[in-house]
Amino acid sequence: MTANNANIPYATHWRLIENNGVTYFQFMWQNHVALYSTKIGNKRFLERFKPLFLKQIHSDIIIDMDHKHADSGDGLLSKNKNDRLGIKIADCLPVYIFSGESMCILHCGWRSIIKGITKRAAELFGNFNYALGASIGPCCYEVQDDVVTLFNEKYNNVIIQRDKKYFLDLKACVIEDLGTENLIGSLALCTKCNPKYFFSHRRGDRKKRNYGVITKV
Repeated sequence: MTANNANIPYATHWRLIENNGVTYFQFMWQNHVALYSTKIGNKRFLERFKPLFLKQIHSDIIIDMDHKHADSGDGLLSKNKNDRLGIKIADCLPVYIFSGESMCILHCGWRSIIKGITKRAAELFGNFNYALGASIGPCCYEVQDDVVTLFNEKYNNVIIQRDKKYFLDLKACVIEDLGTENLIGSLALCTKCNPKYFFSHRRGDRKKRNYGVITKV
């Protein structure tokens, strides 16, 4: 089974992997592998891949694991092929960045995006490709006036109005920051709309998390 965004005309897409009681999504690019867990075998996923995690604080901080100097932040990067970099996801957007020997994963909620985490990653890498995982979509991500104002000041066409309510498109924000030309894949599923696969904070899963992981083969 594959899951792909029909608006992105690329041949490489996320694939749904079912293996020994663990179900997860996988995206491969050259010698890099991006993974996104599901509810099915969630604990076994962690046991199998054993990712490195930070204390996530909705920031613009990206930690270089080759020169580690902190344990808190919302991005991890490394050149070490043995590293498995991970983030915990409630409804936010995981961004997987591939650049030569380097790899990076970002935890992108609205606060991190407004603070500039994706712009910071683009500055760090220069030349890169990236893939997007699943997140809460603009179908479900209702935001209030203060958030609407912040994003309308910095972005184009990322706020959607329906029935006098406002909704934020996280993926549109990241694509505006990182560019369509560098985008190589997107897992076009909303975490709130797909309870079969994902936990969702907005749906009431307060303590459960999905996991994004990037590594090398």
